[in-house]
Amino acid sequence: MSHFAERHFRKLVVAIWLAVSLFLAFIGRDAIAAMKVGDPDDALRIVQVRDWLAGQSWWDVTQYRMNLPDGGPMHWSRLVDLPIAAAILLFRPWLGQAGAEQAAAAIIPLLTFGAVLGFYAAALRRLWCAAAALLGAATLFLVLPVTEQLLPMRIDHHGWQLALFCLASWALFDPKQRVRSAAILGFAMALWMEISVEALPFALLFLGLIALRWLWPMQVDKRGAAQLVTAVSAFTAGLFALFAVTEKWGATPDYCDSLSPFHLSTAFMVAAVLTAGVALMQRRLLPSSLPLKLALCAMAGLSGIAVLLVTAPQCAGDAFATLDPLVRSYWFERGAEGLPLWQLPLQFSAQAFAGLAAGLLGCAWLWRSDQILERKIALSMLFVGSALVGLMVSRTIVYALLVGHLLVVLLAFHLFQRASLERSLWLRTATRFAVVALLMSAIVGQTLLGLQSPAVANGTEQREKREFYAKVRVCQSPQAARMLRALPRMHIMAPLDSSPSILLFTEHDVVATGHHRNQSAMADVIRTFIGSAAEARAILSERQIDMLVTCDGSFELAHYAERRPHGFAALLQKGRVPDWLERQPDIGPFHVYRVKR
Repeated sequence: MSHFAERHFRKLVVAIWLAVSLFLAFIGRDAIAAMKVGDPDDALRIVQVRDWLAGQSWWDVTQYRMNLPDGGPMHWSRLVDLPIAAAILLFRPWLGQAGAEQAAAAIIPLLTFGAVLGFYAAALRRLWCAAAALLGAATLFLVLPVTEQLLPMRIDHHGWQLALFCLASWALFDPKQRVRSAAILGFAMALWMEISVEALPFALLFLGLIALRWLWPMQVDKRGAAQLVTAVSAFTAGLFALFAVTEKWGATPDYCDSLSPFHLSTAFMVAAVLTAGVALMQRRLLPSSLPLKLALCAMAGLSGIAVLLVTAPQCAGDAFATLDPLVRSYWFERGAEGLPLWQLPLQFSAQAFAGLAAGLLGCAWLWRSDQILERKIALSMLFVGSALVGLMVSRTIVYALLVGHLLVVLLAFHLFQRASLERSLWLRTATRFAVVALLMSAIVGQTLLGLQSPAVANGTEQREKREFYAKVRVCQSPQAARMLRALPRMHIMAPLDSSPSILLFTEHDVVATGHHRNQSAMADVIRTFIGSAAEARAILSERQIDMLVTCDGSFELAHYAERRPHGFAALLQKGRVPDWLERQPDIGPFHVYRVKR
């Protein structure tokens, strides 16, 4: 079996990808047919690509159909637009614009999944063996938080971030061409940084593990030094090159949420200090002792921090520190992905905690079974470091779960081999069941939580909850948004969560979506629905709104009404429409009000 796996490894990985892709396409067939994208970010990504193909500049990612007349500034990289645009251009002659967008939204996530699976299997093969790698590849889709980012219609950048994490992991554990792999790792981190500055803590983690090879006394200095200099140089050069092809030099301010000039200057300073110090040690102008190496790393880090504090002090802490307090309270803190994992309700975090627990078991087995100390240290630090980042920002826990699955595969592969040698049928069966439970720990954790969740005692509450979720499904459906095409193009005030679908499926203009650079417009939307009727009228008048659109199945409006029971959203829910609004016939699930001027 092992020889067969080694001989046909690539073909088997492709076969696994095709099989899982067909399965994911099958379970997502209704969403594909209805053009139901994953979330508001996916909808805005397609709108951004559509505008670019229609003539908007490569350098300009502003969304001009919101926050009129200036438009809403966005922070997304054009690089992620490239494969989507290519797919749309490929299919448009046969399917038309709408059909091509639909095909791209279905296919690109599955191609991204192929990249993730390929790099992940290659990393597993380097760590253990081809047979274990195939086991890990075949069961990766059971890590549900990972799969959720790679489903058809999940067109945003999160899948590419997973692919780059797996590529960096593959490069980190190269036992032969370490200098070449260090360059690949550095550039992968730079590419991830250009896509999302969420990569920064992981870039520090991966580059720190490369530095550990230089610091570790058992390593040959010249080899470890070459890897460190190469990785840091590739990272820095990659940042400059990618910034040059995606941003206008001299026209980009220091944003905290995307690759900016201060990132370049900080990375350059760190690379310059490290490269100069390593060169002096290699020429024996400085002693190559561990304390001096540690001092050099500390000096490089402090130099980078100093550059950051001078060039962009506003970015030294929380990237959302400058967020409008109202937007933070009613939008940022309402969403789960930016909060610490432990602050989330257990129904949202059970899968992650179960995956972390399984990863810890795999890590314990690693230290018992693996004979290569460097590999044990690097894998453990990668798992623990990723978990710490994920605990602080819940949406990043997916990377710790990827590493955790790497560790679980080692334990599962050993248990499968051991079970085949057991004479007792019961013990053999029990061992295999335990292995399956480990490999699908996210599903097991969520299932156990469901079994222990107390049922709602009040039948009325259950019925109201079912009725509300039925309204939610209708309000979020693409068919509902398309119904708004019945209105002539106009300027609409709608909730933040509804506006991306309006932009995607209609020609209307909106005030804001849930994207933080447009926070002044976001604050106006929130103030409209939580303030008094007089405050709402003033905002709608100032922004020259033609129509106000609401839907009963909106989590956002329900949140506003719950926190401000006397606010404008609550008044509309109770049917108390002010005289300056004229109720129009409902359009599908939407309530439509014309603003009298």
